[in-house]
Amino acid sequence: MKATFLSISLLLILFTSKKIKAQSFEAYLIAGFDVSQIDGDKLSGYNKGGGVFGGATAFKLNDEWKLQQEITYYQRGSRATDQQLSLDNFSIRRVDYIDFSLVGHHLFNDKWSLFVGAGYGVFMNVKSDVKEDKSLYNGDLFLTAGPQYALSEVLSAAIKLQYSVLPIFENQDAYNNSINLTLRYKMISK
Repeated sequence: MKATFLSISLLLILFTSKKIKAQSFEAYLIAGFDVSQIDGDKLSGYNKGGGVFGGATAFKLNDEWKLQQEITYYQRGSRATDQQLSLDNFSIRRVDYIDFSLVGHHLFNDKWSLFVGAGYGVFMNVKSDVKEDKSLYNGDLFLTAGPQYALSEVLSAAIKLQYSVLPIFENQDAYNNSINLTLRYKMISK
């Protein structure tokens, strides 16, 4: 699955590179936080906070579209509130991924854009207050979408909604569901 997604991403980049102008390359640092839940465990609510860190490259295809690749370290998971402590066998579960995503940005003007895309999160680790079998975790194939706003020439803010397409556990029908807020610092713009 990972190889297929990465191959498709590479082919899309190569296919569109003939249309990309030399002055349209951008590189970003990404940092922010997220709130998440696991749909399918017995808990509900975006009670688990985590960090998002990484980078991205973007290629402007024309005046309305750009294609962006992102690689981010992403903490997702689930956390019980005081009222939910008896509903499942854990009170906190943090699941760490390295996400590879490809998104298309529709540029409305110099400030606003809307992005939509897909990605794959490589499972790295799980931390919980109960012992968990790490081999039961799958990678995370997900869809993503959200708005982005340019705060200045080099700084933008994005709200990203992300939802799993396939279950993240081998033995349970459960899906990552997260919302993040990130700042994106433009390091290179050519």
